[in-house]
Amino acid sequence: MKSIGIIFIVLASTFFSYSQRNFNYSNYIQKEVDPNQKTGVFLTYGQSNSVNSGEIGYVVMNNVYQSVFGDTYIYKDPSLGVNGDKGSVWGMVGDKLIDHGLYDNVIFSNCGSGGKKISQLNKEPIISFLVNNYHSLINKFGKVDGILFHQGESDNNLSGEKNYYIEYIKFLEILKDNGIEVPIYLSRASISGKKKTNYELVNIQNKLINDFKIIKKGPNTDLLVDKKYRINGSPHFSREGLEMFSDMWVYYIIRQIDIK
Repeated sequence: MKSIGIIFIVLASTFFSYSQRNFNYSNYIQKEVDPNQKTGVFLTYGQSNSVNSGEIGYVVMNNVYQSVFGDTYIYKDPSLGVNGDKGSVWGMVGDKLIDHGLYDNVIFSNCGSGGKKISQLNKEPIISFLVNNYHSLINKFGKVDGILFHQGESDNNLSGEKNYYIEYIKFLEILKDNGIEVPIYLSRASISGKKKTNYELVNIQNKLINDFKIIKKGPNTDLLVDKKYRINGSPHFSREGLEMFSDMWVYYIIRQIDIK
């Protein structure tokens, strides 16, 4: 009886975590994408600025899609698979990658979870959502070009400074144990509401980029300090902020991507 109770608790925890994610497929158009075309395939991970926390209203103009457990849909906000009911940066990133001629199609599988520390992103059931979507993308498209990782705001404290490097290595080890060895584009991010740039934390993120070949430079969103880039003093991005954020992603992806 005790083991049954434990199983129930685990299943209930998994359901609760996944129930916070957007799985309202009825509002989205399913579309098959030809994997033989020039297609970029990306996982996204992290906390609120990787999910649906920005200003909503952007509409994609090109062949940008989102995938959840192997099913692919035309991209629109709020994006599928993650929490929040606002906008995200990924539609803009996809459009700009296509406008720059890097791809004909771009597919995102968004797997982050708002408000999470790096240590929480390493735990179940959050990490399994990323792992399962990775394997779904591999099965369907034969590749994943990278993981776009934005997190740090919730670790803007002494505990975060102390544990971030070790916890990120744990993240790499979890990925490797699950057969995931693709480039990770790591944002430098620490600003959270009234908490200004934590230079120690940003230095740790830069150290990870320098220490591990698999980790590549992503945006430094702590540069977006002007009030016009954030929503009402929060760490979340306005439309102007999302434009700048997406330009940063495209800049780093184009200069570091290994096109196969």
